[in-house]
Amino acid sequence: MTAHRRGPDEAEPPNPSTAAASSLVGALVEQGVREVVLCPGSRSAPLAYALAQAQEEGALSLRVVLDERSAAFIALGLARAHALTGRLRPAAVVTTSGTAAANLHPAVCEADAAGIPLLLLTADRPHELVGTGASQTTEQTRLFGDASRLVVDLPADLSRDLGPGAARAAIAGQVRRCVAAATGALSRDPGPAQINIRLRPPLAPQDAAGSAEAADGAGAAPAAGGVPGRAGAGAGGAVAPEGGGEAVGAGSVGGPERVAPVTGGRLVLQESWMAPECRFAGERAPRECRGVVVAGDTALPGVGQAARALAEQLDWPLLAEPTSHARAGGHALTHYAELLASPAGRELAGRVTDIVVAGHPSLSRGVSALLSGLLGPGARLHVLADRARWSDTAGTATTVLPLDPRAGERQVGGIIAALGLSPARQWLAAWKEATQFLARQERGAPQGGLPGREGRACPEGSAREADLTRQDELGSADGSAGCAHGADGRGASARADAAAGAVWEAALVPGGPLLFLGSSMTLRRLDRIAAPAGAAAGPTAAPPTAAGAPRPPAALANRGLAGIDGTLATAVGVALGAKRPVRAVVGDLTFLHDAMSLGRGAMEEEPDLQVLVIDDGGGAIFSTLEYAALPPAQRFTRLFTTPQAADIPALAAALGARVHRPADLPRLRDLLARPVRGLSVIVWETREGAAYE
Repeated sequence: MTAHRRGPDEAEPPNPSTAAASSLVGALVEQGVREVVLCPGSRSAPLAYALAQAQEEGALSLRVVLDERSAAFIALGLARAHALTGRLRPAAVVTTSGTAAANLHPAVCEADAAGIPLLLLTADRPHELVGTGASQTTEQTRLFGDASRLVVDLPADLSRDLGPGAARAAIAGQVRRCVAAATGALSRDPGPAQINIRLRPPLAPQDAAGSAEAADGAGAAPAAGGVPGRAGAGAGGAVAPEGGGEAVGAGSVGGPERVAPVTGGRLVLQESWMAPECRFAGERAPRECRGVVVAGDTALPGVGQAARALAEQLDWPLLAEPTSHARAGGHALTHYAELLASPAGRELAGRVTDIVVAGHPSLSRGVSALLSGLLGPGARLHVLADRARWSDTAGTATTVLPLDPRAGERQVGGIIAALGLSPARQWLAAWKEATQFLARQERGAPQGGLPGREGRACPEGSAREADLTRQDELGSADGSAGCAHGADGRGASARADAAAGAVWEAALVPGGPLLFLGSSMTLRRLDRIAAPAGAAAGPTAAPPTAAGAPRPPAALANRGLAGIDGTLATAVGVALGAKRPVRAVVGDLTFLHDAMSLGRGAMEEEPDLQVLVIDDGGGAIFSTLEYAALPPAQRFTRLFTTPQAADIPALAAALGARVHRPADLPRLRDLLARPVRGLSVIVWETREGAAYE
């Protein structure tokens, strides 16, 4: 790199590290980034000072978090909060060098799989120190492998080498590229992107005057609010999609039009977005299409709205997961995973001619078997893709159509026309009758067990919290029981079901909190029992949407990779970003895995977050798998359910939460009916009468 040569009258440039940090923060603000999570460290000190200045001027919000892993998931939650409004806007997380950056990896993997925009700002040592054994120095630009949509490596001393103006422009250009990559503005593939910024001492502002001089040299005259290094509107440029459309820049919060526009009730397919093998063939469907709509997890409510409207217009059954934003109305079914595992369900699945899938369904192997053609080998699979990556694990999709998450139900007419779909008489009625029969069996069985289902014998005490309300003959981890248990286990499972159901019912009340659900047994319980919104509307039902249909609860989960790590941290981020109360529902292991994310600095804002811990003494989901039937029982308990010795109420209290331990369901319902203010934890023991000593 050729060094910038100063003229005889040119002043010495400001501290290159503070200038670069100021320019970087200013460029982030220009590109619409409004939330940053900072982890304390020395190498990242220039960024810390610039971010604090920007927060004081009202340009962004800053949260300081001790642990980098928690911080990354909080940033993920902040971005998820934006997605709830239909906008893709990244939050950023800042770390110092070394292992601090590596701790971001779990959240990076989730953001990659779930398509959540996330910016990783990693401070680093200068290039010449890499590989020399220098302290806290590693190769940071390859930490996250292919998960990063883009990696930018900013060298040290840019303002000294290029001059202040050129350095500012170079940094702004790279930030613009990273934001576009993270939001999928051009690629339709949102996810994480990394800016690795190398900083050389001195890392602290020289003094108050020096700081002001650095800010003046790092950018143009500050805009309203005086953000460090922030140029005027358009100084950093804006990204617009090829062929026109809304730009990603200072005035944009959600990015450009990302998928095919809807005009005149038809879906306009843009060929350049689709591989040749994914274009629809144009053949007409049978006169009567016996179809099913499957709505999986999605961060964008418009995806679920489109799936639900499609099922309702075609009069097809809707298999909607709790986090699909589609679980509402008379077409959404409960108990569908059990149904697909039963002879009646397999008979219905065998008659299916068309399956339309939206989002990322992953809770039930029964649904996975349906999508892969194992239950209905003659069915055509149509995927509605809201981004460049879509769900088709078996590779059996015959059609892939782009879906506009912001158009929601308005594009359904075009989808139906493009696929040549039509309703089938009495088709929905057959599915509803079958699922209602299963529900009646469950209600009439002792302790929630289905009659006539003996199951496999389990070692005594090996899976006491297993749910016996169904037997998945596909051997799935969808909340189905893999073996038979005693009355204690059935009672514990019924208490867990009751708590999960009470949370869902409370979320149907107008003004209720957002839900954030643990990705293990909690979510599967709700997938089985949660009543679709409006299916039995009462005085507490949520108000209808603009189209006149009831809204489902706003429920979220980290289902990209379906891990339990970072669950509480993500919920914290959602609460802070949405500026709405959040109720998280998790098992005891999920809570303990991420409990420290509930801690906060003494100067940081307390989130409005309530955590309901369904304490079933270990990983109840493993009790639904084949391992539970293998003796000896203690080996299964130690290796899989792994009950912990921790005192959950005491730990929650130590982290500053108000703790509640309701003894029965009426007391739990009373707690759930109260407003969520501040941080609180409800511990629900699944063993009746059990208590912490």
